[in-house]
Amino acid sequence: MSKNERLPLVSVIIPTYNRSKLLQLAVESVLAQTYPNIELVVVDDGSTDDTPAMLEAYAERIVYIRKANQGGTAARNTGLAASRGEYLNFLDHDDLLLPTKIERQMEIMNARPEVSLVHCGYYRMDKDGNYIDKVNFLPEGDVRAQLVCGCFLWSGAPLIRRECIDRVGVFDETVWSSDADMWLRIALAGYHFGCVQEPLGVYRILLDSSMADVSRTERMDMPILERVFSDPRLPAEVLAMKTQAYFNQRFWLSCRYYTIGKWEDARRNLQEAIALCPDLLVRTSDLLHLFCTNALDPRVGEPVKFINDVFDHLPPAVDQAIRPFYSYLLSWVYAGLAMRNYAYGKTDEAKRQLAQAIALDGTLVERTDDFARALCDYALRLPVTPHVYIDTVLQNLPAEGQRLAHLRSQALGEVRIACAFRDYSTGKRQLVPQQVLAALRYRPALLANRGVVAIFVKSLPRLMTREHTLRAGAAVQSAV
Repeated sequence: MSKNERLPLVSVIIPTYNRSKLLQLAVESVLAQTYPNIELVVVDDGSTDDTPAMLEAYAERIVYIRKANQGGTAARNTGLAASRGEYLNFLDHDDLLLPTKIERQMEIMNARPEVSLVHCGYYRMDKDGNYIDKVNFLPEGDVRAQLVCGCFLWSGAPLIRRECIDRVGVFDETVWSSDADMWLRIALAGYHFGCVQEPLGVYRILLDSSMADVSRTERMDMPILERVFSDPRLPAEVLAMKTQAYFNQRFWLSCRYYTIGKWEDARRNLQEAIALCPDLLVRTSDLLHLFCTNALDPRVGEPVKFINDVFDHLPPAVDQAIRPFYSYLLSWVYAGLAMRNYAYGKTDEAKRQLAQAIALDGTLVERTDDFARALCDYALRLPVTPHVYIDTVLQNLPAEGQRLAHLRSQALGEVRIACAFRDYSTGKRQLVPQQVLAALRYRPALLANRGVVAIFVKSLPRLMTREHTLRAGAAVQSAV
């Protein structure tokens, strides 16, 4: 038996239907994994395009199953039944794994036997293959209370011990979001989650994807919450999240209905959401933030139109509460669009949009702390080098926003410290001292922060070990 065969087998299962070009990219991403013992199972759910012909080139490297069309969930279960791996990873045909994904997750599986599912951060990508943003710093451990409030996992992220699915059962073909339902069932069964807190995969956002069928999503997925919260075994801390869970789902459905122009369904779900959390009509800033976040969701093709459609079709009570803040909300949507376009290299468009934001709400340039926080947040979420991005934005402000240029030291200090904590939490401690020292250059007062000092001191041994290794390597190279 070879060394590779002695490693646990990981089965990656891809259900597919009529996406041959994107499927080929997904297959290649699995075959490029650095973990050497992988079985790739592709289940063709009755494709009518050239999928079978395309897959012929991979005949010796994959398990190919072709079946009558029954839907993606049935295809997942077919692949599950045919797979042999001790560990399982399900991947949609339009998504990608980055090369070290399985290897990095298996390291956690081997080091932490109490963990039965390891997920990860991920990038979001548009239909043309451009990275939109990254999602990381996600919950781990006992995640039941967080997961009932909404699925935070990308469907391709989880690497799962097969024993979990043996215990909780196969994917439920009677619900629409069967992947989210599966992760929830695993968590509610008492299994703990681990997470590699950096992007290891790519979730492609397609506006014509199955999530566009909002009516079917509502009809088939609301029973998931009903099942969960009717379980008498539910722990008190999870049961306490019931109102928040229902609110999140109803608000999300409302925004999806607004996106596709189903006004009555949108209003109905928004009214049900507000009935669960009526204090949002007083805490208008929180409600406005929710609408802004949903407007800037990558699934929303036209964020400004989305806000206008929402305001044109609000329930009366909500309209009364937030109508006075229309310009304020639209201003922050334009600012968000500008922040994205700075990252994508569309500087002129970004300047124009930021100028529109200021024209809608002139106080944007006065609330400098709010703008600095938003700038740092985008710097950490967008596919950019954070400190370079901040300079890009502040060096390319429209004339109306020049007063914001003085935020450079504040923003660079904050983003460097955020990067230091990120590197510390993801195990890259050799990078922490450099980040902290750079932050102190811009904001010396951070030296009084005990957390900053703690991660700096704890990371010095790692830096010294790395420097010693580099010097030793250089000496050997010199001697050769």
